[in-house]
Amino acid sequence: MTRSWRRPLLAAALSLTAGVAGLVVSTPAQAGLPQTWSFSVVGEPGDPITAGNSYSYSSSNPTPGDEMNAWGDTNQQFFGMEFWSSADNFWHLTLQAPTGEKLKPGDTYQNVGQPYSDAAGMNLDNAGWGRSCSQSIGSFTVVDVAWGPYGYLERFDATFDYRCEGATGGSHGEIHIGNPPPVPALDATVTVNPTATVDNKGIATVRGTLTCTRAETLSVDGRLSQQQKKAGLVQAWYSTSVPCTPGQEVPWSASTYPADLHFERGTAQAVTEVPIRDFVYWQEFTVTDTSTITLTR
Repeated sequence: MTRSWRRPLLAAALSLTAGVAGLVVSTPAQAGLPQTWSFSVVGEPGDPITAGNSYSYSSSNPTPGDEMNAWGDTNQQFFGMEFWSSADNFWHLTLQAPTGEKLKPGDTYQNVGQPYSDAAGMNLDNAGWGRSCSQSIGSFTVVDVAWGPYGYLERFDATFDYRCEGATGGSHGEIHIGNPPPVPALDATVTVNPTATVDNKGIATVRGTLTCTRAETLSVDGRLSQQQKKAGLVQAWYSTSVPCTPGQEVPWSASTYPADLHFERGTAQAVTEVPIRDFVYWQEFTVTDTSTITLTR
């Protein structure tokens, strides 16, 4: 059984609906609205980002128009935050560990800023007021972080200091993000029985089991191929929907579609695909099983 990060070819051949077009596998996780959050920045005189002012926002005391988005990445290396406020417009904060490292509780990075690539870095700007700087220096400490699948942020707490290059003052602040514990990422294991049946009309029925990590109704799609002496290569599709129960082997069966050429007893090859579309973590891939089976009456 293999996993392929691509759109399922068999599903396309069967004209199955793709669900949501354009799902791709990407390094950043999907931005999400945290369940609880707070963000504060204290500015010093001479700081161009805050203009010497202090700002504080919290989900426990929001104002109309407040909206917080926060995300990590699949490598647990990056944290990003975007905050909209009707009063103070738009804030943006990013924190990044060096390439090959993860953001972990207790990590402190000194003398970091932006632009950055393989090194640790951070960026802070108040885009609504047009306050940003192209060169900066600062530090940040990860106080607490708990990751889930694909960069899901269960918790993220950090402090930071930031100063634009050439500025006479800087700023410091805190960010706190809280979310529910992550649900398991959607995945599946598909098996195909070594024997299948073929009736007197040449219609074959393939059977197997499907095991899932989350309760979900999944599509099992396949192509059955048989090399025959008289007819040559005979191919047909099969498909079924399976209500999957986490941790249980759920049996499935699917019959080939009627065609001018029919299957007969003997050896055949079954390529079975299960398209996985995880709308919690915005991941899409295909689980594939390729098996040689025997068709019997």
